[in-house]
This record gives sequence, C-alpha cells and structure tokens, in this order.
Amino acid sequence: MGTKFGVQSKLLISFALVGLMAVVSAVVGAVSFNKFGEALTTITEEKLPPIAAAQQLATESAEIVAIAPRIVASNSTDEELAIKEELDFRLLELVNKINEIEATGFMPEVIATINDNRIQLQDTLGQLHTVTQERFAISAEKAEKLGEFQDLAKRYGDTLKPVLSYTQNDIAQGNAYAQSLKDDPSAKYTASTEEVIENFIKMNDAISARSPVLEIERLGSSAANMIIASTTETQAVRLSIIPVRIRGTYADALAALESIGNERLKNFYVELIDKMSKLSVGDDSLPELRKRELAAAEESQRLVIQSGEFANAMRSSVAELVAALNSEVQEAAAQAKVVEKQSLTALAVVAAACMASPVRPS
Repeated sequence: MGTKFGVQSKLLISFALVGLMAVVSAVVGAVSFNKFGEALTTITEEKLPPIAAAQQLATESAEIVAIAPRIVASNSTDEELAIKEELDFRLLELVNKINEIEATGFMPEVIATINDNRIQLQDTLGQLHTVTQERFAISAEKAEKLGEFQDLAKRYGDTLKPVLSYTQNDIAQGNAYAQSLKDDPSAKYTASTEEVIENFIKMNDAISARSPVLEIERLGSSAANMIIASTTETQAVRLSIIPVRIRGTYADALAALESIGNERLKNFYVELIDKMSKLSVGDDSLPELRKRELAAAEESQRLVIQSGEFANAMRSSVAELVAALNSEVQEAAAQAKVVEKQSLTALAVVAAACMASPVRPS
C-alpha cells in the first residue's frame, strides 16, 4: 500500500525544494562572483599597474636619451649643470618605476636585464657629463691662453712699427733725392759727390736695416696666424703638424734677430718669442688644447650614441615585459568570460530543475 502525502506535506516538500534551489543558486553565484572577482583582481591589481609602469618606463627612457644631445649642445657649465640636475631627477624616477615593476615578482630575468641597461645608461650619461665639463674647462683655458697669445702677438708687431717707420723715412728721403735728380738732369752735374754718396749710403743703410726687420715681422705674423687658426682647426692631423712648423718659424725669427744691431730690441724679441713659443708648442699649448677639445667632443658624440643603444636595449626588454603582461591580462579576461558562461549555465540548470520538479498534489 503506497504512502500518500497530504497537501500540507507536499507544500512543505515544494518549499524545501525551492529553498534548496535558492541555496544552490546562491552557492553557484557566490562561487562565480568569487572567481570573477579573482580574475578582475588579477587584471586590475596585478597586471594593469605593472603595464602602466612599464609603459611609463619606456617613455621616460626615451626622454632621458633625448637629454643627452642637450648636454653636448649646452653653451656653459651652468647650463649643463641645470640639464644634469633634470637628468638626475629623471633617472631617479626611472629607478622607482623599475622597483615598482620588480616588486610584482613578474619576469625577474627581464626586469634584471632592464635594470642592467638602466645602470649602463646612467653610467654612460655620467661619463658624458664628466667629458662635457672637461671640454668646458679646456675651452676656458684655451680662450684664456688665446687672449694672452694675441696680446703677445700685438706687442710683437707694434714694437717693430717705429723701427720700420724710421727706416721708411730714410728710404723715402733717398727716393725723393733720386727723383729730384731725374726731374732735373742738370742737378746730376751740379750736385756734389759727397752729397750723392751720403744719400746713397743713407738709403742703403735703411734698406739693410729694414730687411731683417721685415723678415722678423713676416715670421711673427706667420706664427700668429698659424696659432690663432689652430684654435678653430677641425683636423687633428693638421694640429699635429703645426708645432713642427711653428718651431721652424720661431727658429728663423731668432736667426733673423742676429742681424739686428740693437741689443735691447734683440733681447726684447728673444724674450717675447720664448713666451709665444710656450703657448705654441708643448702639452699645454694652444694646438694641444684644441686637440684635447676635439677629442672631448668626439668622445661626447660616442657617449651619446652609446646611451641611445642602452636605452633601445632597455625599451626592447620593456616591450617584452609589456607583451607578456598583456598576454596574461588577455588570459585572465578569457578566464573571466569562461566563469561567466559557467555561472550562467549553472544558474540555468538550477532554474530548469526548479521548474521541472514541482511536487503536485494527487
């Protein structure tokens, strides 16, 4: 004999089933929302911040490299130091971004590579700063010594002017006397022999005295032109030749001085040439300073190129990091969609079960 349920019992069973289905639905929803929340947390808290930091890292590394040419193009020590201060700030921000990414523990090998390139970039830019400051120091020393040399060269030329002027007067008088004889042929016969000989000797002495002075002037002018031109020379090979040529020029000038009878003038020029020679030949000479200045400029260009290479290597590693992070974000988003579908399916099954299994009164 079958067991019969009353209406009350059937209602209780129906309410129990509905309650059970509600509990199952709540559990399914809770599990679904929990999994969806985990996926969302993975995206928003674990992946997006490192992606943003990595993208900022790539941007800042490019901005840092753009500063390098500004260092080279700076016109003064103060201007370069101001650029260096900005550079130090940006490098500190770069370190903070790398530390932020490193704290996530994501792809430590790639982050280590980024950090190594950052260190090399920072060292290279530090060398660029040092070389630039050295170049400014060389340029300042060169400008000071060029001014000193120009003063000596001016004294060299100005001191000879009175001597040349004196002999020029005697030569002019001799020429005028000779011209007067040409203009008045009869004067050739009326002028005394002593007068003609006196004017001839006077003119000859002036020419004889003037010739070495002109040679000394020419040699001094040649030396001055070579040294002044060396301060803007762009070929290191030519700068290496100038000291050889300048030694010969000064040696010829000293030899020409031997024919001057004025010992005071001779001693003055020997001392003057010695001072000019120290600025023209040797380790601290103007040509050598220009060679060092060119070498510093060349080294600066090399360091700028090298800093670009380190920055490009760092950006490549950053791009690899961003690609990996984006891949994981896409994977987490895909998992969230799977959870969403599974949740909807589970809830649909529960709803169907609720509708398919009501307890009907007999």
